[in-house]
Amino acid sequence: MSNSARQSGAGSDASAATSSRLQEERYPPFVRVTLRRWTKWYLEGTETFWPFSDLAIRFFIALWFLRSGIVKAADWDTAVFLAANEYPVAWMEPATAASIGLAIELVGPVLLIAGLMTRPAALTMAALTLLSQAVYVPTTTNLIVAAMLLWYALHGPALFSIDRALSSGLKSSALPLARPIIGAGEWSREALAPLFMALVRIWLAASLLNHTHLIDLPVAVQTWLPTTIFAGFPTWLALITAAFFITGFGAVIVSYGLFFLIGAYMLTGAHPDVTLFPFLFLAIYEAKGAGVLSVDRAILAWLEKNILFDRDYSEIPAHWPHIVVIGAGFGGLAAVARLKRLPVRITVIDKRNYHLFQPLLYQIATATLNPADIAVPIRSLFKGDGNVRVVKGEVSAIDAAGRSVSYGDGRSVTYDRLIIATGATHSYFGRDEWGAHAPGLKTIEDGVAVRSSILNAFEEAEACGDPERARRLLTFVIVGAGPTGVELAGAIAELAKVSVEREFRVIDPASARVILVQSGPRILPAFAEALSIEAARSLEELGVEIRTGSRVTEIASAHVKMGEDAVIETETVLWAAGVAASPAARWLGAQTDRAGRVEVNGLLRVIGADGQPIGDVFAIGDTALSHAWNGDPVPGLAPAAKQAGMYVSRVIEAELLGRPCPGPFAYRHQGSLATIGRKSAVADFGSFRLSGASAWWLWGLVHVGFLTGTRNRITVVVNWAWNFFAQHSGVRLITGS
Repeated sequence: MSNSARQSGAGSDASAATSSRLQEERYPPFVRVTLRRWTKWYLEGTETFWPFSDLAIRFFIALWFLRSGIVKAADWDTAVFLAANEYPVAWMEPATAASIGLAIELVGPVLLIAGLMTRPAALTMAALTLLSQAVYVPTTTNLIVAAMLLWYALHGPALFSIDRALSSGLKSSALPLARPIIGAGEWSREALAPLFMALVRIWLAASLLNHTHLIDLPVAVQTWLPTTIFAGFPTWLALITAAFFITGFGAVIVSYGLFFLIGAYMLTGAHPDVTLFPFLFLAIYEAKGAGVLSVDRAILAWLEKNILFDRDYSEIPAHWPHIVVIGAGFGGLAAVARLKRLPVRITVIDKRNYHLFQPLLYQIATATLNPADIAVPIRSLFKGDGNVRVVKGEVSAIDAAGRSVSYGDGRSVTYDRLIIATGATHSYFGRDEWGAHAPGLKTIEDGVAVRSSILNAFEEAEACGDPERARRLLTFVIVGAGPTGVELAGAIAELAKVSVEREFRVIDPASARVILVQSGPRILPAFAEALSIEAARSLEELGVEIRTGSRVTEIASAHVKMGEDAVIETETVLWAAGVAASPAARWLGAQTDRAGRVEVNGLLRVIGADGQPIGDVFAIGDTALSHAWNGDPVPGLAPAAKQAGMYVSRVIEAELLGRPCPGPFAYRHQGSLATIGRKSAVADFGSFRLSGASAWWLWGLVHVGFLTGTRNRITVVVNWAWNFFAQHSGVRLITGS
């Protein structure tokens, strides 16, 4: 082969390599990582806050209509007079027109707020507003409200609406026309709403150009332009803003800029008649963008193609660093939440398909909440993240040298970086046979099983006909007086004395004994002593017996033995005393403490048997032994796991950017909380401490805030309210064998 042929062949190969090279490779890591991180952050923030903005917008529009409707309903004669003389409809009798208008002003707002039949309600309200603009007093408020209502007629409401709650179910139902109607609504949201927003942009740009007198439109046309919004704008500012609207560039910048400019000119008296509605429209424009034929949409499309890769997993570049996260608990999800914004591929492996909010698991066990109230499918958390893959499987081995993880039935996945966040399980201190008689609480299955065990005790006591066995069945022993043990004891006591008080005929549930056993000198040893004393007092008020300094030496099917001779006859024992880490140390051959936690260095990298960090393997949460709490071990708390997950994501990001890693991990203790029943709790924030009802409210707010998913937050609050005011637990179902 000639040299020229070789060069031609090499040139063709190089050309092919260049053309096949992904667009994102043309930019340095800093640009790619920063662009992806900030774009994902903005899109996630918009998606999070839009349902709340949407609800506020619908509320204020509905309030505007209701106020008018109530005034007319209170003075019907005036309403008919206005329909006959002020805004007559030539083809309709005044009384009929007034009745229809009043119905729209009273019924439409209710439907709009509820998000029920939102599109037809918004359309009829928009028609009434435009009619008022045409035949009555033309105002800018009418125009802006009509524009927002027409947009709702095309787009529909957000998450907090009945329409959205029912749409997926109706779409797959057998109801006539349900599928095509829901499908038409989805098409309208995707196709027509962005088109309408583009038309609104041109409409606003025309208003600005008319304001500058660059174009002079007829008075009849000016009536339909919201020009007064921009009163006080100098010519140069109006022209710049019009250019932004025409090109559809910088919807976020324009929205926030106009928000402050219009507000500033309003305060200076340039247009004192401006209402709240222009600001509400800007909220829609900021959240939903400039619509079709806009620079913003082109920029987003470029980002999706070259930086985000969120449309299809197959489009994710195979050479992006692959991060495997084992475990979808608090720590694992915190790491993924930040890492998913980077140009990386992520695989989340968990043996269950749900993320569980463990701090409220005891409320499943005591029949206060449903399992679905505190759990959420892992896949649903990342449905909008094309670079995150979720795999259900139980990990069996890790090959650190070969950088692979084995899981399921002989399957494996390779990694560039590995995060182990597998949590902990029960530890019976070498007496694993106790597990058959004293279940713990770590999974939903545990919670449901314990609930069945507790409720079965009452049922068996009612039916057994043996007073001695009934007393044994109605004796509940909780081993371990940390937060879980204390909360369990209080909840079982209230279940017996309040929730099922009048539901049995042979036994008296209030006679049940709840005994809390602690080997140490006081309950809640991690809290300040004064709070431990307060918690003990609250438990004793509920009738809980506290046995401190009592080490359990035997657990059998019908009794618990403490020390050498103290025996409690019981058939229901619950374990809240100790935990053991996952088998991560065995998988890696790493150094561990007595609880099986793997030792990690300051960057949370796992330390191997040779005392050296294992390359690119991190451990966080209950799996890891980190002395990052001022030299003490980091506690096994949800906030600690989340902090560690976020820290590891920062380390990985720094390495991707070629920057120095952040300093060693330092745990910031945010306080400890424990509740006792439905009206008392203790909160320890170091120098600041609370107890009683105020701590209980704080405990509730914190736990609702930490829950994953809006649905879970709402259902938990509703269930708590029902439980509190009705004094009734509604989840008393015995399931399983």
